[in-house]
Amino acid sequence: MAISNSSPSAAPSTLSTNREDLKQTAMLHAATQAPLVGLLPTRAITNKNPRVLMDELAAPSAAGHIEQNGTDNGGDQFTAVGDYTGQAQRWVQEWSVTREQEAHSSAVSVDKENAKEKALKQLIRNKEYTFYGDQDKVSDVPGTTAGVTEGLGSITDPANTNFAAAYRTKAASVYGGAVAGFDDAALNAQLASMFGEGGEYLDLHLLAFSGLRTHIVANMTRTAGTASQVDYNMNGTAIIPYNVEMYDSDFGQVKIINANPQLAVAADTTSKTRGYIIDPAYLEFGQIWGEGSEEYEDRGAGSVGACDCYGSLLSQGPNRLGKIKCSDESNA
Repeated sequence: MAISNSSPSAAPSTLSTNREDLKQTAMLHAATQAPLVGLLPTRAITNKNPRVLMDELAAPSAAGHIEQNGTDNGGDQFTAVGDYTGQAQRWVQEWSVTREQEAHSSAVSVDKENAKEKALKQLIRNKEYTFYGDQDKVSDVPGTTAGVTEGLGSITDPANTNFAAAYRTKAASVYGGAVAGFDDAALNAQLASMFGEGGEYLDLHLLAFSGLRTHIVANMTRTAGTASQVDYNMNGTAIIPYNVEMYDSDFGQVKIINANPQLAVAADTTSKTRGYIIDPAYLEFGQIWGEGSEEYEDRGAGSVGACDCYGSLLSQGPNRLGKIKCSDESNA
């Protein structure tokens, strides 16, 4: 079993100071939200290479039946079945607390319970960051190579051969122009492409990083048919800035969710204009085991342990997903 170790060093911190008896939690200067992890349904799996099957209905027909003709010719109903084989990844975040740290009276509660809690937050962030990525899946080789699950950036690539051609994300479902050109018409064109693959939606979400979110708020208010208007005027006496939380498209409502800006994909760390349009009915996390913490033997130095999670990001149909990957996204 390969381990993806997100914290190779569990060296003690220098927080213990003997200054005072006041106990408090240090302010974390990092966003800990993981909206995609929280949004996805979780399904128990028992294989590091889980297989997902997908199918579609035949083309509609208006043909009638001719009287006296037989109905015993048969017809294979499963010729269009496609499959996807995932790759499980194990996320690991180590933690440690020395005996001296736990014994000292410090302004920050340096104990194993707080160490576990912080390590778990970091673990979930790492999991979310992996989900957003452009990486293809990497097969694990015990003792040599860590297994890596496929990221959304790769799953929504129209050229992805991990999926049968009929179930790949459609080119029209991916916006690839400059962020300045992403407007109502562009988003509606993506949604039309996605809608055309099945004709129904259950729960659409647009996960937008901060640069894309800012652009949407400033340019996609759709008030009184004026594309450039970004505020509501109330009887000429007040102005209400428009905050976009939900977009009412031609194909149903889309909830707009802020993606954690600190988890922007490697190619987009500066501009942060990436976005994903997902329906959780077509994307899930296959879980072998969930987040937890294990404590190891104390050999005299103090408490040592690790938090981990093991599973794979899975899609039952990338053709029902969309992506905003702007041509001017940048990590410079």
